[in-house]
Amino acid sequence: MSVHTSKGRRLARAFYDLDGTLVDINLVHATFFFAVNLGAWHSRVAYAARLLLRLPALFFAERADRHLLNVELYSLYRGISRDRLAALGEEYCDRMLVARLYPQAREILEGNRRAGLEPVLVSGSPDFVVEAFARRLGIADFAANRLVFRGQRATGRVHEPLMAASAKASWCAEYAARRKIDLANCWAYADSYYDLPFLAAVGHPVAVNPDRRLEAVARSRQWPVLRFVRAPAARSSLWPQRGAADPAGRASASGRED
Repeated sequence: MSVHTSKGRRLARAFYDLDGTLVDINLVHATFFFAVNLGAWHSRVAYAARLLLRLPALFFAERADRHLLNVELYSLYRGISRDRLAALGEEYCDRMLVARLYPQAREILEGNRRAGLEPVLVSGSPDFVVEAFARRLGIADFAANRLVFRGQRATGRVHEPLMAASAKASWCAEYAARRKIDLANCWAYADSYYDLPFLAAVGHPVAVNPDRRLEAVARSRQWPVLRFVRAPAARSSLWPQRGAADPAGRASASGRED
C-alpha cells in the first residue's frame, strides 16, 4: 500500500474510490491496457498469453473475492520494469482515466472542496496509476497498492496490506486518527458492494453507480445513491496510438439522486 499525505489543517475529508466511482473503468481494464501497450510485440504476446491463462481465476475472483482478484491481477505484472510501469501509468492516466472521468464526479470533487472537504483517493489500483491521476486532479493524499520489486523488475506481489475491502476502511481510520479527524464528519464515495466497510466507516456514505448488492444496502440504510454518466464526447482507446456543491450531490448539478 502506498500512502501520500499532506499537512492540511482541514478537519474533514471526502474519501473517493477510483475505478467505477470517479471514472467508468476498472482494474481489469487497466490490466488489458498494459497488455497491449508494453512496447515490443514479443512482450505483448507473452503478457497477453499470461492474461488468457488467468481468465478463469479472474472470472471467479471478480464474483467471489475482491482481494483474490487483486492478487491475480497484480501477478500479471511480474517481470515488467519499474520504469516501464511508471511510463505506462502516466500514459494510461492521460489516455484512459482523464478521458473517462465522469463530469459529475469532477463537479462533486470541486463542490466538496468549496465546502471544506479535502479529497483523498483510496484505491486498489497501483500507485503508479493513482499518483499520476491524483496529480492531475490536484489531490495531495492517496492510498494505493504498491508492487514489490526485485532488481527493478516487478515480482507480481503487492506490499501488505493489500488495498481491498475492509483494508480501505482500516486505512481511512488510521489516516483520520493521525490527523485528529472525526470520520463522522467525513464523506465516502464508492460503487461496489466490496467497498461496504469503506462506506460504513464514515458518517456520510454515498453509493455511486452501485452494483445490485450495494444499492440494496444503500436503500435499506437510506444512503444517497448517485448515477454518473460519462460525456458522449469522451473517447479513449486501449490500443497503441501513433506518436505516442452539496457533498452528496442532492438537488444540484453535481449528481442526481435516484
